[in-house]
Amino acid sequence: MDDADLAQEREQAIITAALSARETSLKSPDGLCLWCRDEPIVANSAFCSADCGEDYSKHKREMKQRIE
Repeated sequence: MDDADLAQEREQAIITAALSARETSLKSPDGLCLWCRDEPIVANSAFCSADCGEDYSKHKREMKQRIE
Protein backbone atom coordinates (compact mmCIF):
# COMPACT_ATOMS: atom_id res chain seq x y z
CA MET A 1 0.00 0.00 0.00
CA ASP A 2 1.51 3.31 -1.06
CA ASP A 3 0.97 6.86 0.22
CA ALA A 4 -1.84 7.53 -2.25
CA ASP A 5 -3.79 4.50 -0.99
CA LEU A 6 -3.30 5.56 2.62
CA ALA A 7 -4.43 9.09 1.83
CA GLN A 8 -7.52 7.78 0.06
CA GLU A 9 -8.43 5.55 3.02
CA ARG A 10 -7.97 8.45 5.44
CA GLU A 11 -10.07 10.74 3.25
CA GLN A 12 -12.84 8.14 3.07
CA ALA A 13 -12.78 7.71 6.86
CA ILE A 14 -13.11 11.48 7.34
CA ILE A 15 -16.02 11.67 4.88
CA THR A 16 -17.78 8.74 6.55
CA ALA A 17 -17.37 10.31 10.00
CA ALA A 18 -18.68 13.66 8.79
CA LEU A 19 -21.72 12.09 7.13
CA SER A 20 -22.61 10.07 10.22
CA ALA A 21 -22.25 13.13 12.48
CA ARG A 22 -24.62 15.36 10.52
CA GLU A 23 -28.17 15.91 11.70
CA THR A 24 -30.95 14.18 9.88
CA SER A 25 -33.13 16.46 7.82
CA LEU A 26 -36.41 17.47 9.36
CA LYS A 27 -39.62 16.32 7.75
CA SER A 28 -43.18 17.28 8.48
CA PRO A 29 -45.36 14.18 8.77
CA ASP A 30 -48.57 16.04 7.91
CA GLY A 31 -47.36 18.83 5.62
CA LEU A 32 -47.77 21.54 8.26
CA CYS A 33 -45.00 23.76 9.60
CA LEU A 34 -43.13 22.06 12.46
CA TRP A 35 -42.91 25.31 14.41
CA CYS A 36 -46.21 27.20 14.08
CA ARG A 37 -48.35 24.20 13.03
CA ASP A 38 -50.69 26.60 11.18
CA GLU A 39 -49.38 26.88 7.64
CA PRO A 40 -48.43 24.35 4.97
CA ILE A 41 -44.70 23.84 4.47
CA VAL A 42 -42.61 25.26 1.66
CA ALA A 43 -41.29 22.64 -0.78
CA ASN A 44 -38.15 20.82 0.42
CA SER A 45 -38.53 22.25 3.91
CA ALA A 46 -40.22 21.48 7.22
CA PHE A 47 -41.35 25.06 7.80
CA CYS A 48 -43.73 27.54 6.24
CA SER A 49 -41.17 30.37 6.23
CA ALA A 50 -37.56 31.20 6.99
CA ASP A 51 -38.72 32.93 10.18
CA CYS A 52 -40.31 29.74 11.51
CA GLY A 53 -37.19 27.77 10.63
CA GLU A 54 -34.98 30.27 12.45
CA ASP A 55 -37.27 30.31 15.50
CA TYR A 56 -37.22 26.51 15.61
CA SER A 57 -33.41 26.41 15.37
CA LYS A 58 -33.05 29.07 18.06
CA HIS A 59 -35.38 27.14 20.36
CA LYS A 60 -33.45 23.89 19.81
CA ARG A 61 -30.13 25.64 20.60
CA GLU A 62 -31.58 27.17 23.78
CA MET A 63 -32.95 23.82 24.92
CA LYS A 64 -29.61 22.14 24.26
CA GLN A 65 -27.78 24.79 26.32
CA ARG A 66 -30.18 24.30 29.24
CA ILE A 67 -29.49 20.58 29.28
CA GLU A 68 -25.70 20.96 29.23
